[in-house]
Amino acid sequence: MASVSITLFREKTVIVARSQGQEEVLATVKSNRILLPLGNKLRRETMIVRGRNLSDTLRFASLVIAEARRSSSLLDRDHPVDWKRLWHSSTLLQGAKPENDSWGAVFGNGSALFLPSPCPHIEILERHAAANGGYIDEVVLKSAAAELGGHECDVKILHASKAAVVTTLDDTGFRCAVQIRTKGAESAFSFSVPAKEKGVHFGTVLELAAHYVEGHNTSVFLEKVRGMVEAKQVVGSNITARDIESAIERRRALKRLIVNFEQDTSIRYRPDRPKFLVA
Repeated sequence: MASVSITLFREKTVIVARSQGQEEVLATVKSNRILLPLGNKLRRETMIVRGRNLSDTLRFASLVIAEARRSSSLLDRDHPVDWKRLWHSSTLLQGAKPENDSWGAVFGNGSALFLPSPCPHIEILERHAAANGGYIDEVVLKSAAAELGGHECDVKILHASKAAVVTTLDDTGFRCAVQIRTKGAESAFSFSVPAKEKGVHFGTVLELAAHYVEGHNTSVFLEKVRGMVEAKQVVGSNITARDIESAIERRRALKRLIVNFEQDTSIRYRPDRPKFLVA
């Protein structure tokens, strides 16, 4: 079989209007974006999942895939998908506690299906991307900018993206490469699961990747707290004892979820098993 990949990108999109020699930033959107090529041979459904928090975005995408596996279509149903419920489920999945300003959005074949607050700039961009299979390139940026500007002003779209999680399926099984950040520095690791493992699909792997990302970030937070305690800087900060207790409990829960998966499958890591699992 030919390999199939699903990639989550960290993206920053800046919409700039130019008129009479002056420039004005109309909107700046930072988000994680993942394209899910779903549907069947008769009807392709290109689903785009966006979110502020990386692990929430992965879990949301995982649930979208799970929903698609229950039906031949996400867009043509007698009873439409309750996207709000699905997003709420993803943020509460396995006890996850998203940031207060966390948000998620879903687009299907260019149409906004779930968007917490109106964002016409991104809606237009996604509609133009849909004509390109959901991919954003220079042609898409120029066509979207032309529509945004109309006859009133010139608009340019500055768009930067970087792959953060890449999941690939081939004859040997799944491989997922994850970029993680620690104090401004980036590193990477990957895990692989053989094709023979039952019950493992793209959604499973994306959810597992979310556990790794959140587990790493939680450990970074706890390490920061430890340093603050040693420097006697915790008192007076906005970090509460409950924040610390919640982080410890959450890391313990994530480790348990991952260890359970390790016991049920023949998972392999490269170069090494994530440090927070052995801490």
